[in-house]
Amino acid sequence: MAELREESPQEIKAWVQRRVAAVRECYSAYTCLCEKGVELPDESTPFQVSCPFHGADNTPSARYYPSEGGRHDYLRCFKCRENWDCINLIAKFNGLRFMDALADLERRFHIKIPKKPDAPEIVEPTERSSNYVSDQWQDVPRMLKLLEGKLARVRPKCSLTDYIKFCRVLDAVEWDFNKINKSLPPMSDALKKLLGRMDEVMQLPDDLSFSDFEA
Repeated sequence: MAELREESPQEIKAWVQRRVAAVRECYSAYTCLCEKGVELPDESTPFQVSCPFHGADNTPSARYYPSEGGRHDYLRCFKCRENWDCINLIAKFNGLRFMDALADLERRFHIKIPKKPDAPEIVEPTERSSNYVSDQWQDVPRMLKLLEGKLARVRPKCSLTDYIKFCRVLDAVEWDFNKINKSLPPMSDALKKLLGRMDEVMQLPDDLSFSDFEA
């Protein structure tokens, strides 16, 4: 079975973490909150405030926590049950995805982005057992790219109905991923099932095509 080398996801994660750390050196949650009109006494004092996202409440439900012991400062809302550092705050205030907010802050403070580690191309496995998709196929964007390429090869052999279904699955998974910018097990499961269905179509005899019946 062809597999991705194991360390590539960790390298990507470390690359993002380096970028986040560089931004936090220039920008803090305290600065972001002050820019957005949230009143805080100073950067070193824990303080209870109204959550800027769900609105004012009788008892302030959010609390600002200053940086301490190497930990960055952040805002926590006990009603929303969420924590926001400077990057997540900008993303929340401006309606951005995390990586877009990170890139905006890097441009604002002229932070040089470290070189992204090269990730090996995902390779379609040849084994067709029940577990032929390795655990490292959780990288949904690269799985989508592989299946989009396979879709072009499947089209001459599948019915128009199946082709539309294949496209809809890919579009739905891509839309979900772009919305939350995170790979989830249901996304991977949907793509695994789609790959299996495409494999079934590819095993049809070369002289059998559905296009003749759809003219």
